[in-house]
Amino acid sequence: MAVISRKDKPPLILIVDSDKEVVKLLREYLSVEKFRVSEAFDGIRGVLHALNDNPDLIITELNLPRLSGYELIKRLQVVSKRTAQIPVLILSSKAISPQEQQGLVNLEPNVIEFVPKPITHGAFMVKIHKILGTGVSEKEVLSRLEKPRHLTDGEKSIGG
Repeated sequence: MAVISRKDKPPLILIVDSDKEVVKLLREYLSVEKFRVSEAFDGIRGVLHALNDNPDLIITELNLPRLSGYELIKRLQVVSKRTAQIPVLILSSKAISPQEQQGLVNLEPNVIEFVPKPITHGAFMVKIHKILGTGVSEKEVLSRLEKPRHLTDGEKSIGG
């Protein structure tokens, strides 16, 4: 689990995805939960943001321009000791087998989970709170999401 190092600030989450609509949706969901968000739209910028922003969590797609998500993960492990320890959640539309998914989690030290797209808003937020150890329970997260908001029946799943 991630150790949140900035007690005075909410956790910072770096989103690395070339799909601007997915990034926009994730940013909105995370901001509502009071997380800070940094964004990159390709793998090279993802590495640079990881170095400069020092995020508490990186959410990345595997299908990225300029540097794939696989290469992003590998570079994070060698660029610095700090980036090697940033937990990575893979949120990807790339079709890979369950064995390959598990292999990524087992073989890459900073990958904590592989989540295939699409994923619902509730399931995504529960995972984020659990990964970051915020102390917010699944029941609390889901009950907040059930309250009337600007998104209703037409709400999109992430990556769907």
